[in-house]
Amino acid sequence: MSILANLELNFAECILDGGKATLGVRQRAGMDPAHRMRQDEAISQAVCALLNSGGGVVRVEIENEDYNYESDGVGLDLPPLFRNHIDEMLQGKLFLIFVNSWEVAPSGVQLATLCSNLYHRRGTFTEVMDSLEALLFLRRRIQALENVDDPSSLNPQEAPVDNQMILAADLFGKQQQLLYLEKLNFTESPHVEFQMFSVDLTQGIKEKLPKCVSALANSEGGYVFFGVHDETCQVIGCEKEKVNHSSLLNVIDRCIRSMPVHHFCSQVHKVQHDCKFLEVYDKGAVRGYVCVIKVEQFCCAAFSRAPDSWEMKDNQMKQLATKDWAAWMIKTDTGVLIFSHSWAVDLGLQRRRGVICDALLISPNNVPILYTICNKWDLGYRWYAMTVARTLKQRLANMGGYPGRLGIIPLVLQLGPHHTVRAGLEIPIYPESYNFTTMQQMEVLLQSLVIVLFGFRSFLNEELNSEAVTLFTDQQYQLLLKDLCKNRELFVHGSPGSGKTTLALKIMEKIRNVFSCQAEDILYICENHALKRFVSQRNICQAVSRKYFMKNTFFTIKHIVVDDAQNFRTEDGNWYAKANSIIQRGRDGPGVLCVFLDYFQTNHLCCSGLPDLQHQRFILKLTRMLRSGDNIANYLQEIMQQIRRNPPPNVPSEALTMVQELERVPGVTGNLEITDALSLEQMAIFVAEKCRYLWRSGYYPRDVAVLFSKARDIETYKEKIILALRRRNMSQLIEEPSSLMQVREESEFLGNNILLTSVQQFSGMERSVVFGIIPAEFETAIFYNVLLCLASRARTHLYIIKLLL
Repeated sequence: MSILANLELNFAECILDGGKATLGVRQRAGMDPAHRMRQDEAISQAVCALLNSGGGVVRVEIENEDYNYESDGVGLDLPPLFRNHIDEMLQGKLFLIFVNSWEVAPSGVQLATLCSNLYHRRGTFTEVMDSLEALLFLRRRIQALENVDDPSSLNPQEAPVDNQMILAADLFGKQQQLLYLEKLNFTESPHVEFQMFSVDLTQGIKEKLPKCVSALANSEGGYVFFGVHDETCQVIGCEKEKVNHSSLLNVIDRCIRSMPVHHFCSQVHKVQHDCKFLEVYDKGAVRGYVCVIKVEQFCCAAFSRAPDSWEMKDNQMKQLATKDWAAWMIKTDTGVLIFSHSWAVDLGLQRRRGVICDALLISPNNVPILYTICNKWDLGYRWYAMTVARTLKQRLANMGGYPGRLGIIPLVLQLGPHHTVRAGLEIPIYPESYNFTTMQQMEVLLQSLVIVLFGFRSFLNEELNSEAVTLFTDQQYQLLLKDLCKNRELFVHGSPGSGKTTLALKIMEKIRNVFSCQAEDILYICENHALKRFVSQRNICQAVSRKYFMKNTFFTIKHIVVDDAQNFRTEDGNWYAKANSIIQRGRDGPGVLCVFLDYFQTNHLCCSGLPDLQHQRFILKLTRMLRSGDNIANYLQEIMQQIRRNPPPNVPSEALTMVQELERVPGVTGNLEITDALSLEQMAIFVAEKCRYLWRSGYYPRDVAVLFSKARDIETYKEKIILALRRRNMSQLIEEPSSLMQVREESEFLGNNILLTSVQQFSGMERSVVFGIIPAEFETAIFYNVLLCLASRARTHLYIIKLLL
């Protein structure tokens, strides 16, 4: 059965065709039983497949035209376990069964099954195991195999002796003749089963034998007697004329060998058996035969036939193979073990020397455990582990928003084959309510953990004094996961708006915690003063410009982070060589040199001093453009294509291939406007009118930057823009009109000011609204690079104004 390909039903669901069926309790009761069973079977199999495959809809075409859903009912004989997972609806002549995904019950049954076809003996009866019984049986088998070599795990109580089995074994081994209607001196038992021959001898064997053999093999083994009455224990046998010994032996052998088995051990054999025919005499002559089959206990699981369980695979409904069903049934979620070089560093705490790694275990029916692996033991490690566990719990609740009861148990392990948890330290026991009893609780905790690990406060949220958390992308987090002890030199190539400056700050925080540094040990170098001042305010490093770096000596510096490196120059000397020599002089080995750059945003034609691409030892790429709205991001990609087609002479063309790998993360639409050929007066009026609209839309002067392609143009245009703002009577639209008139020429995030600056001096910064003013005839080898630098500073509104000079 395959997924319906037509569009008759408009549900965005996996829809299976259940065929035609007569509906109604009374109507189905009057059907031919075999036909009714086939309809129930087809629909049940479709429901089972959807339960095991994420849910969907079973479409059944109603055969009886006089059917009335309200008065007749449904009448389908579906497994009771499925009832809580389905809903029914009538749609014209179609009966729709909506199936949700199978829910793993507290019992742990992993999948929906119509019949396990796994049998066992219950007293003197052969019964099929339901799903829960099958699961428990499989678990017992696995446990028995695990304990086979462990003397301490053997059960001192032996299995009770079955006297009936002893007598049956004696008969099988010695006696060759029986009397017709003789009553045997033993009865049925958990290990002995009596069956009568069917009229169709071969067919009867094929139908009955697999169930009997499965039941006995899954117990302690036993005997099946064909030709003995199960109630009277009298010998009946089968007429000798109907019995062909060799033919019947072949039928029995093929039947048993065709039974599917599943091994948890290294064996591959089928159920072991032996077969004998005992002669049945009547009045001194052979009347017929009793067939006795000895079944050996099976090591693992023996099925009468493949389990009746279904799934959707390759858009087809398919029955699960026995090995897949067994593996799925016993699959248990043992939990999640999350390793880290240092959970302390991940949480912004200082790493402790001697700690090799930390691992957080989140598992069912337990409280989370934080393992700290160290190379030796002292109480300081215990204090470290408790501090990290306590901090993690607080972050999960406060930052991650975890709502449930939560405790984290710290355990310190000393590395080595003979070391375990330190003796004498009591492991805390939390109340039962702190254990994870459902998968949903674990999933909620993992979601909170993602927020804790990937979360940070963006510059925008800091501006707004907002506690909202932004999440790192997987690319960004991969950089933060790098082992700085092994990767001492990194070159991070990031596309516009990929978060390079944010990551530079986070890398410095990590350096401080991994190497137990102070702010005076870490140096941040950039090209423009505004970015330098912004980073200085973080108090995590010394921040200097490239010029200052080249003119001074830094004796205490151990680690260096370079930002916006494509815009560095060598006019004051080889900055890269100097930085490299500084980090090499540490007593405990080299320090970290991390260089952030974007060749696309090169805004000069001089030598940048960067090593050639082939000499940049470890390169990591950030290709996701995160900052700008969709329309702005599309515009940036167009500019980058132009740069790749017309690269500046000081940029290696092979460094621009990253444009092919760009990924845009959909977000706000963003607004982009490009105006051509405005005069100076028109430009000022245009900016003032747009600002008036922006204030009405909820923006503030601090959200706006006016950027010029050249620094010398700022004084020329500043007074014109201020005058235009005043003429628009902006003071009527805001409570503090004086703040609107504040137009500053430096990049400060404090104060409610419109910022006027050059593209070069705003590098690495961003604002929600950017007015980019460029001369209409501004055509140089780096025209598109400068345009990209300008445009990539905008988050949501970008206005490109081409000015007539």
